[in-house]
Amino acid sequence: MAYTVNKTNSSATPNSYTVQDSILNTQTDIPFVGKGYAGYGEVIAENFLHLLENFSNTTAPAKPIKGQLWFDESTGRLKVYNGTSFVPLGGAQYQSTQPSGMVAGDIWVDSDTGQLYFYNGTSSILVGPPSATGTTSGFTFETVTDSTTASQNIVNLFSDGDRIAIISKNTFTPQAAIAGFATVTKGINLNSSLSLKFTGTATDSDKLGGVAAADYLVGNANDTTSGTLGVLNDGGLTVGVDNDLRFLVEAAGPTIQSTISDADITFKVNDGGTTTTVMTIDGATSRIGIGNTAPTTKLDVTGTVNATAFTGPLTGNVTGDVTGGTGSFTGLTITGTTISRTIRPSVDATFDLGTSSFGYNVVYAKATSAQYADLAENYDTDEQYPVGTVVMVGGNREVTASSFGKRAIGVVSENPAYLMNSQGNGQPIALKGKVKVRVKGFIAKGDELIADNQGFATRVDANFKDKVFAIALQGNADTDTENLIDCIVL
Repeated sequence: MAYTVNKTNSSATPNSYTVQDSILNTQTDIPFVGKGYAGYGEVIAENFLHLLENFSNTTAPAKPIKGQLWFDESTGRLKVYNGTSFVPLGGAQYQSTQPSGMVAGDIWVDSDTGQLYFYNGTSSILVGPPSATGTTSGFTFETVTDSTTASQNIVNLFSDGDRIAIISKNTFTPQAAIAGFATVTKGINLNSSLSLKFTGTATDSDKLGGVAAADYLVGNANDTTSGTLGVLNDGGLTVGVDNDLRFLVEAAGPTIQSTISDADITFKVNDGGTTTTVMTIDGATSRIGIGNTAPTTKLDVTGTVNATAFTGPLTGNVTGDVTGGTGSFTGLTITGTTISRTIRPSVDATFDLGTSSFGYNVVYAKATSAQYADLAENYDTDEQYPVGTVVMVGGNREVTASSFGKRAIGVVSENPAYLMNSQGNGQPIALKGKVKVRVKGFIAKGDELIADNQGFATRVDANFKDKVFAIALQGNADTDTENLIDCIVL
């Protein structure tokens, strides 16, 4: 019949173990013998032996329960299972890292540094010493003998084995030399051999660099100096509560700079007892005003400007003569009569005199050449014809595309050398001169041409000799493909 083995703590999980007949219950490191189990004597004897030796081994028992003891042969310490891990019984644990499974109040020693820690339930807190093994850090108290054999009580401040400072209430010379402290003065003495300094803020000083405090310029009140004042760095000098103005040296040279966004720089003089602004640099627009405080251009001068020369473009109104030198005007409007000599464009055959919308009335001049080759006149066409179209009088307007055998009056011109009736409606029709003409079929250079259908020209037919209007300057192949060839309109 099975039986139950109960734990002392009935609220534990599990709080009991059930042992069946004729078997061993191995839920724990001590097997429980079931009724009728053969060989029970050996099992019971081994259980007593394991309890007697506290499961002595280099590895922990595999099925521990809370309160179970184990002698750890690798550390030579008796340990108890706390429900999570085995922890030593009594004394401090000695290892290089914080032991696992610690509870509040446990202590351990760092084997690497020789320092003692206690566990507060959250983390390990250093008890001491304050530094690692072999060094001294912190305050020590000592009595030394001075050069008169009197005893002097001092406080030493150490850091990692080095004596950083000595604190003394008296001034004396040590009888036995102390490295870095040839003499000890009243107060705090720093070790002179370690090049130490106080870092922080001093509220007062008798001297600085051996110079009396009264000989320094005061930074928070008006003061004067009988010497010269120099700022021997490129960072320069700042003026104003908010460092509004800087005088500095940059890579390009000395610089005066306003550091406040959009703030102006103003130059003033005492003009006969009156403070007068002579120049303003507008911070918001980066403009300079001379004689005014609100410049509207890069350089805005109120008053007369006297200069020996001007370079660069001039815009706006110019009063007076502009003479000498070379330059250019962009968008120059001249009112009145302009007296000049040779007017020459900067690039050949590129710019115009006048525009298609704004032309001159009468030009009194001598023309020695023309760019294009034909004399043309605007005629109103019944539709927009391509360049080279042969036209005749007809259609619902003045002229229309030619028909075979009809009298041609001219050809649609691409670029007339001279255009009559230039303001009239329609297209420019070449009446005389060299133009391109639309043709089809064979034409030989020098052939006389007459009008053909749809605005083309063709070779003269014997019956239409009186209708010749042009002579071909180029030949054309015997095809039905449309081409443009150069011709002379007669």
